[in-house]
Amino acid sequence: MNRYRNLIFLILAVVFAGCNNQKSSKQLEKGFDDVVVDDAVKMIEKYPMPSSYEMIEFLNKSGAGYVFDITNPAENVSNYISYKQKSINLGVYAADLIYTITYQKKDETAVYLDNFVQLVEDLEISNLNREFFQSVQSNLDNKDSLLFLIKNAQYDTHKNLEENNKNEVALYALAGSWIEGMYLMGATLKFAENQQAIYEKMLQNRSSLNDLLMVISPYKDQAGFQELYQSLANLMGMINNAHEGRKKEEKLVEIKDYITDLRNSLI
Repeated sequence: MNRYRNLIFLILAVVFAGCNNQKSSKQLEKGFDDVVVDDAVKMIEKYPMPSSYEMIEFLNKSGAGYVFDITNPAENVSNYISYKQKSINLGVYAADLIYTITYQKKDETAVYLDNFVQLVEDLEISNLNREFFQSVQSNLDNKDSLLFLIKNAQYDTHKNLEENNKNEVALYALAGSWIEGMYLMGATLKFAENQQAIYEKMLQNRSSLNDLLMVISPYKDQAGFQELYQSLANLMGMINNAHEGRKKEEKLVEIKDYITDLRNSLI
């Protein structure tokens, strides 16, 4: 299981890496205040990397079994054309990879790793390339070699984050990964024995949602973030009101359905 855990953290390190300055002209004209960027980077370092992993690991530890056909279909990767689509679904596929790896589904993992690599290449993230990921795959059973690759990847991604901090890939990927993690929890519910525990865990993710909103907040008036930010803010309102008024169970179902609709609109 350690080799799967190591690959999970490698994926998370790449998702929240910096990327080379592949920005549109509008993004370059807009620019970001350095203080705002520094605050965002600090928040990203504080919060995101364990997010999807913790959600999915909770499912695993709670006894919820693997559910086929709930992840983002692999063939969808060819549909993503824009910078935003690729970035968000890099996060979505990262969460799906964590899901398949956690449950040790080798065939599914291979497919999603290929999709993940494709988006990494399309977005020109760091200097990680297909050869690098092939090295990872070939060393899954070699702990020392895998750790060496992971440490180098972590160093590289942090370095790129520092050097190219005026970009949006990390924020889009962060949102996509968080949303997919929440979606997977909800999609697993009807097959789980302890549904109430999963619902409660979803509500507990209010804290990480609050952090996500804080990270995106400085950019909420930009065209690429307006709708995404408002959707997440609406979700926060629903979670805040889950314990008030009419039956809590009905509100929990509404939250699950809202997350599903939001996720489906992104993939």
